[in-house]
Amino acid sequence: MDRPYVIMMIGASIDGRITYGPGLTMFHRHPADDARPDGGKAGEAIVAAIEAAWPPQGDIYGSATLVSESDPLRELPAWEGDPRPLYEDFLPDEVLQATTDWAVLVDGRGRFRNGYKCTHDGPGRHILHLTSRSAAPEYLAFLRRERIPYLVDGQEHVDLPAALRKLRGTLGVECLKLMGGGTLNGVMLRAGLIDEILLDLWPTLIGGRSTPTVADCADLGPEEFPPLLELLSVTPGENGHLLLHYRVKKDPSVG
Repeated sequence: MDRPYVIMMIGASIDGRITYGPGLTMFHRHPADDARPDGGKAGEAIVAAIEAAWPPQGDIYGSATLVSESDPLRELPAWEGDPRPLYEDFLPDEVLQATTDWAVLVDGRGRFRNGYKCTHDGPGRHILHLTSRSAAPEYLAFLRRERIPYLVDGQEHVDLPAALRKLRGTLGVECLKLMGGGTLNGVMLRAGLIDEILLDLWPTLIGGRSTPTVADCADLGPEEFPPLLELLSVTPGENGHLLLHYRVKKDPSVG
């Protein structure tokens, strides 16, 4: 495999909703969060087994998990020089030498601009942006000033297959935990980039027409097939939670 092995880990209601409404990031708290009983610890043994078998070298997130579309975009100083060098990958040596655990952020439009590096989240941890050529040069210049590494792949959007190949070939990342949200999960699904799924099923039914789901992406075309899943385990948790563990099988359309 020329890319990292990807394990999607996510929680959802029984109708597949991963938040209580549209536009909520990981920093928002909905009143329903306080009303829902806390889940148990049934999944910890399975997570530990996965991490022992495939020790992840990082997590991968979509920008909407951190930045809402309604959040104002931080203004940065305009870039006055030649922008072409900015669109080359930026991997500072001092960061590479100190990092063993990557927080990979898919941010093709360059919206996450607060300079957070994840270095306080644990030893050897650092953020890495995956972006595209549609990102503004002032955003890339800002990352360089802050010594935040980034990889550039794709024109309008991040070319995830190419970016993941770089993560393995250049940085030696052999396994990633996919932590969502729904848009990134959907892109990864359609690109065939998910190998296992660990789903914590919440005992609730949320509904909604625009509430994010486990995988928000384009509808299947008339010639397309969804991937088949092999059930590895079902583990009942506390308070009605259910942990489902699947391995993604071969695309049934192949062959």
